[in-house]
Amino acid sequence: MTTTVLHPLPLTLAERELAPDTLRVKASFDEYLDFAEQCEYTIEYVNGEIISMSQASLPHESLVSRLNYLLVSLFDSQDELTVYSSNIKIFIEATGDSVNADVSVVQGPPDYLVLPSGNVSTATVKNPVLLIEVLSQSTLAFDLGEKLELYKQIPGLKQVLFVSQHKPWVISYVRADTPGLWLNTSAHNLTESVPVLGNDVALSAIYKKFPFA
Repeated sequence: MTTTVLHPLPLTLAERELAPDTLRVKASFDEYLDFAEQCEYTIEYVNGEIISMSQASLPHESLVSRLNYLLVSLFDSQDELTVYSSNIKIFIEATGDSVNADVSVVQGPPDYLVLPSGNVSTATVKNPVLLIEVLSQSTLAFDLGEKLELYKQIPGLKQVLFVSQHKPWVISYVRADTPGLWLNTSAHNLTESVPVLGNDVALSAIYKKFPFA
């Protein structure tokens, strides 16, 4: 269920849970920044709109935690790679949009967003090399559509992963050497692995302890 709201968005998490799954409100980037400091839930800014998707479920958060653990372990010996959770925002400089990925990886020092005020936002980075989204029924179309196209416009981004929380299914987009070309592969079996920045990660490890695992 999606609606366009002409009045202010709810401020509290309790109020948000009573609203439709997807809320979109026309706003300037400054209005988005102001509201982000007030509200108790995650919002994003895409194409001149504040967007709020439905709040994450327990299976979603469990899978995000698992992915964080796997990546931290995978890159533990590589000092130049740092793994971040969904509290870190991703700013797309080419479009002026600001979104949250469920998991992000930055190589080298983070390139922080300088706000219109001149202050530096240490909660917003512009240079991820890997972004991961955990798919749900309510966010699948947005994540695989608008959000993926935004991610492709981040110059240094090397890979985007989409991980389903409902069945073994991992989609990978890897930037090719040819400008504008991304290589798309997917895995559907727990016996398969998916390459993550050149390292093989087994689906059985990603989905460990899940009902279908």
